[in-house]
Order: sequence, then structure tokens, then C-alpha cells
Amino acid sequence: MTTQEDGDLARVLKDAAELFGLLSAPMRLQIISALCHGEKNVGQLIEAVKTTQPNMSQHLNQLYRKGILSKRRKGVQIYYAIADQQVVQICQAMCDRVTHQG
Repeated sequence: MTTQEDGDLARVLKDAAELFGLLSAPMRLQIISALCHGEKNVGQLIEAVKTTQPNMSQHLNQLYRKGILSKRRKGVQIYYAIADQQVVQICQAMCDRVTHQG
């Protein structure tokens, strides 16, 4: 392997580890799960996930900044949706793995 290939691999593995780190929070997985059936506004997400508005906002911002979620404003409401379907597939695969492991 060349130094360039080593550097590319190191970057890819670092980025993958960051993504897995982001997805390691159960609250973020609940948010992704709640959005699998379509976009929701912040109030709907708080109701679905049972958390506080500040906590929800923090998690939504992290998922949005990493490109996992998209958002749009309609009046005073902000609606979130899944922007990266591959992340949903990763989450589903991991949940299936955990479910069938025992």
C-alpha cells in the first residue's frame, strides 16, 4: 500500500468511527427511528421520543450537521427528515443483529 492509500484509509476509518460515535447515543437512534416513517416537527419528535426540548434540539443539531437529517422551516415550525438513507440501513442492520444475537 502506498502512503497515499494509507492516508485515505486512515481518513475513511476516522470518519466511520465518528459516524458510529454519533450513532452510539440511544436518543439519536430513537430520533432516526421516529423519522423513518416521514418528516416530523420538533414537537412531534419530542412527543415520540419523550425528552425535553433543549435535549432534542442538541441531538437534532448534531444529526443535521453530519448530514444525517435535513430540515425545513414552515412558519414557526421546523420539520426534520432523514437525509441519508444509508444511515437508516446501518441502524436497521445493527438493530436486526442485536435482536437476533441472543
